[in-house]
Amino acid sequence: MPPKIIVIILTYNQRDMTLDCLETVLAITAPPFQVLVWDNGSSDGTVAAIQAAYPQVYAHFSQENLGVAAGRNAAATLATTLFDPTHLLFLDNDMLVEPNFVGGLLQPFLDRERVGQTQAKLRFMHDRERLNDGGGGRINFLLGQITPVGYNEIDRGQHDTIKPCLSCGGAMMVRRDLFEQLGGFDLIFNPFGPEDMDFSLRLQKAGYQALYAPQAVAYHQVSHTYGKGYTEHYARHKSRHWFIFLRRHGTLGQKLAFYLVGIPYLALRILIREGGRGNIKAVRGLAQGMVDFFRQR
Repeated sequence: MPPKIIVIILTYNQRDMTLDCLETVLAITAPPFQVLVWDNGSSDGTVAAIQAAYPQVYAHFSQENLGVAAGRNAAATLATTLFDPTHLLFLDNDMLVEPNFVGGLLQPFLDRERVGQTQAKLRFMHDRERLNDGGGGRINFLLGQITPVGYNEIDRGQHDTIKPCLSCGGAMMVRRDLFEQLGGFDLIFNPFGPEDMDFSLRLQKAGYQALYAPQAVAYHQVSHTYGKGYTEHYARHKSRHWFIFLRRHGTLGQKLAFYLVGIPYLALRILIREGGRGNIKAVRGLAQGMVDFFRQR
């Protein structure tokens, strides 16, 4: 069977940004694919605007904001029902893509049998010579950090080789059968991640490859749908989610290192940074997230 690709785009009150993204996606002529936009309950008329400008796009309006992980899962389920795809391409709506974007992500699946997932090269929208992501995520379990490979480097071709990676969810393609087999993105990481890193690690533990495909290029605006600022709500979820992620994927040595070194370091760093801004609620949120984790484990 030839590949059947569905591009899945989530949006929430970002009508114009989504329309700009769609313009570049729909300019791609090969390989063939279809597009589904999942609107997470916008109030800005996004679905109507899409239907008027791009009637070939299936735009679905959700009555509630499901967040990223649940929204992508629901969109994948709907796409499977409507189009029966072989591959799901998840794309954030704050990206503009180059003409070989879809083909570049698909090609490794055609060349290698055990490929389950591919990840695009991302450059910054505001500075198109600089990399936002040149090979997926790099995890520092000691300090509780996930940083894109090549972040903020001038793109001189130093990250133009296909290689294994931990794929982010904003510009990645995955085999639909594996997505279903793994249960999609884990909703325990709603709403602030890292459900994408968790999915990529679970896919690789299941015996499949996740590959960085530099021929697929997108420009990332790095928007923040949930708003700016290190709020107590954000800090609480990020803290709890990190402990879950560490428990699931860290080695014994990495866990010990984080508990002995990482926690004191991060606590002091965040206390100085956020305390200096008068943002004591964020510090409290981090502590609450850790308490939440140990109470529920």
